[in-house]
Amino acid sequence: MWDAWIFGFAVVGGAMLLASIGVMVVRRQFKTSRLRDHHEVAGYLLSIVATLYSVLLGLIVVDTQSKYQEAKSMTQQEADSCLDLFHLSYTVPQPERKKMHDHLREYMRIVVNKEWGSATVDGGFDESASVEFRGLWWTICDYEPNGGKQENSYQNILDEMDDMSDGRRYRLQKARSGVPEIMWGVLIVGGCLTVLFTYLFEVEDAKAQVLMTALVALALSLNVLLVALFSNPYKGYMQISSYPFTYDLKVMDELLKLRPDKI
Repeated sequence: MWDAWIFGFAVVGGAMLLASIGVMVVRRQFKTSRLRDHHEVAGYLLSIVATLYSVLLGLIVVDTQSKYQEAKSMTQQEADSCLDLFHLSYTVPQPERKKMHDHLREYMRIVVNKEWGSATVDGGFDESASVEFRGLWWTICDYEPNGGKQENSYQNILDEMDDMSDGRRYRLQKARSGVPEIMWGVLIVGGCLTVLFTYLFEVEDAKAQVLMTALVALALSLNVLLVALFSNPYKGYMQISSYPFTYDLKVMDELLKLRPDKI
C-alpha cells in the first residue's frame, strides 16, 4: 500500500512541478501584454479542449473502476464456488468425494501460493492450477449419480463448476487486458494540452498563476493516477487480494477436522 502512495505522490507531484515550471518559462519568454491580446480566443479554445478532455477522462476513470469491481466480484465467485463444491461433495459417495476434496484443496493452495501475484509484464498468469482444475472437471464428468438426491445434487455441482470455470477464465483472460497504449497516449497528450492552454492567460501576480496552474495539474493528474492504479486488477500497486481463496481454503481445512469420518 505504501508503494501506491509513493507512486501517487511521484506522479501528482511531478505533474504539478512541471506545470509550475512551464508557467515561469512562458512568462519569461512572452510579455504579459502579448498574452492579454489572445485572452478571448484562448478562453474559447480552452473551454473546448478542457470539456472534451474532461469527458474522455471521466469515461475512462468510470470504465476502469467498473472493470476493477467486476474483477473483484469474479474473484469472489471463483473462490466461493470452490467452497460450495467442497460442501456439495459430501453428497457424493467415495471415492469421488475424496478426489473432489483433494483437487479443490490443492487447486486453492496453488492459486494462492503460485498463481496469484504472478502476472507477467504482458499480464499473463502462471497457470499451475490448471492440472487440478482439469482433474476436478474429469472427476465430476465421470461421476454417475444414483437416485433422486444424488441427481439433484449433481446438477448443483455442475452449476457451481460452471461458475468456478467462468471465474477462472475471466481472471486468466482479463489479466492480459488494461488501458491500451494509444489510450495512454491520448490521456497524457490531452492533459498536457489542457495545462499548456492555461499558460496563454496573463495574470499580474505570477505566484497566483503558478498556484492556479498547479491546481489544474493536480486535478488532472489525480484522475490519471486512478486510471494507472486500477487499470489492471491483477497486478500493480492495487491488485486484488487473494483473501477469498485463503479464507475458503481455511474453511475447507476446518470442515475436514470437524468431520474426519466424512473425508
